Amino acid sequence: MRRFWILAASSAVAIMNILPPITCHDISLNAAEPPVNRKITLSPHQREMSDNNTDFACNLFRAINKDTQGNVSTIVSPISVSYMLGMLNEGAEGKTFQQISDVLGLGGSVDEINNYFKKMIDEAPRVDSRVTMKIANSINVNSALGISLIPQYEADMLKYYHAQIDALDFNKSSNVDIINYWCNIRTNGMIPKILYNLEAGAAMYLLNAVYFKAAWTNKFDPTETHDMDFTMPNGCTVELPLMHLNLQQAKYDENNLYKALCLPYGSMGYSMYILLPNEGKTVNDIIQSLSSQSIKKLDYGMKHRHVDILIPRFTASNETDLKNVLSSMGMPLAFDENHAEFTGMAQSCILYVSMMKQKAIIEVNEEGTKAAAVTVTEMTNRSMIHAGSCYTFHATRPFVYYIVENSTGSLFFMGTYCGN
Repeated sequence: MRRFWILAASSAVAIMNILPPITCHDISLNAAEPPVNRKITLSPHQREMSDNNTDFACNLFRAINKDTQGNVSTIVSPISVSYMLGMLNEGAEGKTFQQISDVLGLGGSVDEINNYFKKMIDEAPRVDSRVTMKIANSINVNSALGISLIPQYEADMLKYYHAQIDALDFNKSSNVDIINYWCNIRTNGMIPKILYNLEAGAAMYLLNAVYFKAAWTNKFDPTETHDMDFTMPNGCTVELPLMHLNLQQAKYDENNLYKALCLPYGSMGYSMYILLPNEGKTVNDIIQSLSSQSIKKLDYGMKHRHVDILIPRFTASNETDLKNVLSSMGMPLAFDENHAEFTGMAQSCILYVSMMKQKAIIEVNEEGTKAAAVTVTEMTNRSMIHAGSCYTFHATRPFVYYIVENSTGSLFFMGTYCGN
């Protein structure tokens, strides 16, 4: 049921006092219990949808990196954008619905898409008891404009996306703190702020947050980390802390484009794949090659090898304006105030997407990885406002990486690291 806020406080302490308890889709390991690795079981059609979602992730990653040409470190959560488009897809109609569906590319009805995302939201946090995964959704409607969701849309957001639905007065500048507090809690402090102000004329804000924290299955020894030369995209070298690990059994492969290494987390429910371009090849060459088929082919072809590993200890963050990215991918109508059709979302409103962006951050060190992303969409009502030898995998130059849920192949985070 929608909750209506009385008055937002201007301090973090006051906000904590007025907010209801926040529940999260996460699971933590009880020290007395053995580690658990659960696979997500998908139907044949859901498996096809998962592959299609991987293609969407690769297309999104390509579009985001188009301007940088692989010369700047980036980080994005494709699954977070997918969840956001799923929520928009539910309320879209006509050509707007068709464009969102085509870009998302899952190949199913609205109900099938909702059920697929519900399965991932419910089960991804429970795959590996040694991995912390949180997925959360939120819809904040503007009470000052009397905005109310269509009952069926509200029911589906609660049922399939477990969305927290609230009403806020967007005229009160302090209410932005309530949304930012939600982001801060849902990402365990990694993304404390997603909005700097609320637009008084906005109809609603939709949000998705994804948080990931996991230790490596095979941790790096901090005493083995040393400052070493790392070659930047422009050919210059800088000294960076490179972590070292020598594994007798590591999933590894190489081809004419890159060397590939898989580093599992926890009880091996999630993994990071690192793709290191061969000499004469670039990060952008790898980005252009990515697809669900190439990723599956890589995984099937990897063998357990004795590998000497060097990878940087690094932190990367990114804020991406998704409006131009998704428009270029084929869904411009959602952002067109004169032609967008979101008649299935709110009553007595003619809505369009006036802003969509994502903040993402990743921290990689000897212990493991922490990553978080928040995707936010601002909806505006236009009626009111317009084995063998030892192999080496020395990542001393830019590389591509992605974090995957192993049983479905779902890409939760994708990024490039270029030393900057």
